Formats: sequence, structure tokens, C-alpha cells
Amino acid sequence: MKAYILKLSFEGIEPEVWRRVIIPAGATFNRLHETIQYVTNFKSYMEPYHDFCFPLEDVIITNNEELIAQKEIGGKKVKQPTRIKIDAYLEKYGKILYQYDFGVQWEITVALENTVDDYYFGFPTLLDGGGMAPPEDVGGPAGYMEFLKIIHNPVHPQYTIYREWAERVGYKPFNIENINHSLKHVKFKKTEWEHIHHENYVIISDKYRGSDLIDTEKVANKELIFDYIVSCTNLYGIVPNYKVIQIYNLQNKQKITNKDLQAITTDSHYKKMLEKSNVVVVMDRFIHQSLDENNLTQQLEQVVVGKPFYIPEKEELLRYKDAFYYEKTKYHRELAKLLEKVEITENKSIQEIMKDFVWKTKAMNYKFNSTMKEFMSQFVFKDVKQVNEITKVLVLAANATRTWNNRGYTPEELSNLTKPKQTKVAAGVKIGRNDPCLCGSGKKYKKCCGR
Repeated sequence: MKAYILKLSFEGIEPEVWRRVIIPAGATFNRLHETIQYVTNFKSYMEPYHDFCFPLEDVIITNNEELIAQKEIGGKKVKQPTRIKIDAYLEKYGKILYQYDFGVQWEITVALENTVDDYYFGFPTLLDGGGMAPPEDVGGPAGYMEFLKIIHNPVHPQYTIYREWAERVGYKPFNIENINHSLKHVKFKKTEWEHIHHENYVIISDKYRGSDLIDTEKVANKELIFDYIVSCTNLYGIVPNYKVIQIYNLQNKQKITNKDLQAITTDSHYKKMLEKSNVVVVMDRFIHQSLDENNLTQQLEQVVVGKPFYIPEKEELLRYKDAFYYEKTKYHRELAKLLEKVEITENKSIQEIMKDFVWKTKAMNYKFNSTMKEFMSQFVFKDVKQVNEITKVLVLAANATRTWNNRGYTPEELSNLTKPKQTKVAAGVKIGRNDPCLCGSGKKYKKCCGR
């Protein structure tokens, strides 16, 4: 089957964002539009969201109804994308322009790199790419460059708002496996299975799409990958597949892909191990079983949107494979020491009580008042002074506990993360009283640190 290998390159943004796709010949311009939407973070593949066009030498191909109604603009005919095929235009020009969202004018260059005759699938395939594609409605190239500055600066006043918005609109890292799974929806030809090495329509090997087979035995460091899945789930409560991969690759020389995670989650042995470790696999994320059982998954997902993930060093992270592990800060140690002087009403050790308190604080921080009442009900206190002393340290210990609703950060850490940092002025440097203050507050020096 004849097909075209195309390179799609965003114009006007840095760092470079590009995708290489192969698409069967005979695709309409509307199918090309859909393909571009699927391989980026745009959303018009779900429904017609923004208008697009391909401005060519002698014709304008667009889905914009107003332009179509005019039939001709500047001597160029206006045609609908569902009726015109890409073949003649690609082969004639070698490079065409795709414009999307006329309000901000995204431009993506579509360059023909090669024409092949051995592609047998009736839908496109993403072969390669680079860069995290812009999110929908970010404001075009200029808005995206400003957006990048903000989300890479935790002390920016709008950092939290932008992070939350970006996650809500599906601003996700580049993932070839997930995109290729979605591209099957852009099917417009019959797949020629007789030319494909397959078994019961499961691809064994293919030059362009690789293999659908997942051989767990060939995956290196299976136990370590498993440990990362469990540790991340215990630390965050809910963790997307891509974040587990990202953290693993950050901390290990030998990298893994989404297929390596699939090998673990589909293998019968590791599936049972994950169940025993209270890890529930749901589509593209891992969820702690306690959330799933209590129907709290959606609630936590809404709370954590936009918050960054706390990522400890590898050795510390893997300690979270133990569901009840927690970092013992000075406040936790002080609380345990105070409890030694209090009468316990139940047959529990102080260690057991501390683990139970930290677990409930981690998993249900949004219900801290009820957790605190339940904790205090386990003791008989001498007097009000002792109650107040323990309550004070209890709150400090809770604020030093890593919680699911903060994606592993302690409440105190997350609060400090977005505070503007004070900037020290080098010796000998003079600041005018009307100059912007170097602390980053946006105020004049005389009305801020120069008071």
C-alpha cells in the first residue's frame, strides 16, 4: 500500500516540537487534520473545536463555513477538506502549511520526507517525534512561550493557576505508544492483514508499527520497575503511567517505556503482586486500592490537579514500597516521646499508633480534624496542659507528613514552594528607591525591602 512519511513541525516556538508520521495515500485533508490533532495536545479530534485551513498556491482548503460560503478568496477557490485528497498536493509541492485556530494562528509545516509502498495499515502511525506539544487555547506561539516561562518558575504568582489549567486541558508529555493506540480511530482504508506478520490480528512484527506482543521475560529490571510502581502509588495515591516512567528514567541509566510498564501490568505474576500491594491499574494510571474501595479516586484527582510531584532520591523513594513507611521528622519523634507519658486506652504500641496516624494523615488529609479527634480518643490525659502540648505537636507532625492531596509534598513544603524567594543584593550594588525591588514582589524598592 502506498503511503507518505511526513514531518510535522510547529512554527514560532522553542524548543522545537515535531512529529514524524506515516499516513496511507488517499487521505483527505480532513484526515490529515485529524492526524495532526491526535499527535499533538490539541483537541479538535474530539469535536470540531477550532477552524483550520491549508492555504495552497491555487486553492484554500478549510472547514471554516464563512470562507466556504465565499467560494473564492483573492482569486483562489475555497474547498472543503472532506472532499480533497492530499496526494497530488504533497507530491507537487513537497511541503504545505497547516493553520489552526484563526484567532491565534498556529502554523505547522507538513513536509513530505518519503513515499513508500510497504505500509499496509488503513490508519496513520506515529514513527518519531520530539518536544511536548502546546496545549489547546494557550494563546498561540506567543502565549505558549509565556506559558512555558510561568510553569517552569514555581515562584511566579500565576504558577499554580497555570499548572492546574494545563493539567485540566490535557497538557501531557510526548508518548508514542499512547498516541499510536489513538490513531487507530483515523482509519479510512482497509488494513491489508495478508501482508502483515500477525497472529489473530495481533502484530508479531512490522517495519512501521513494531509489535503488539509484550514479552515480560525480555524486560530488564522487572522487579525494580514493579518496586517503582508500588512505591509511587504509596507516595502519591494516584500516579499516571508517564510519571512513573519519568521518575524511573530520571533515576536509572537503563530507560524504560510504556511497553515495559504494560509488560508488568499484564503479566499474571506481577498482576497478583500488584493486587497484594493494593495497587489498582486503571487505564493510564495507578491508584491505591483504598481510594478505589471508598470511591475517593475522583475526589483526589480533582484536588491534586496542577500540583507538582514531590520526587525524593531513589533510595528514599523505594522505601515507600512499605505502605506504612514515613519520614520521621523531629515532630514525629517528639510526638512519640510525649505519648510515652500518656495512658493508652487500647492494646496498641506507640509505634502502631504513630503509623496509623501518619497513614490517615497521608491518605485523608482533607479530613484532618476527624483524624485528630480519633487519634486523641485513644488516650487518657492528666490535664488540659498535656492535651494542649500534644495537640500542638500533633499539628506540627501532620504538617511535616507527606500527603496524597499534595502529591507527596508536606503541607508546609507545598506552601513554601510557591512563595517568592528573597534575593540578596551583592555588596556594593546600589538600588534606586524607585527601582523594582529585587525580591520579585513587583513593588518599588522603597515600598518593599527598602522600607
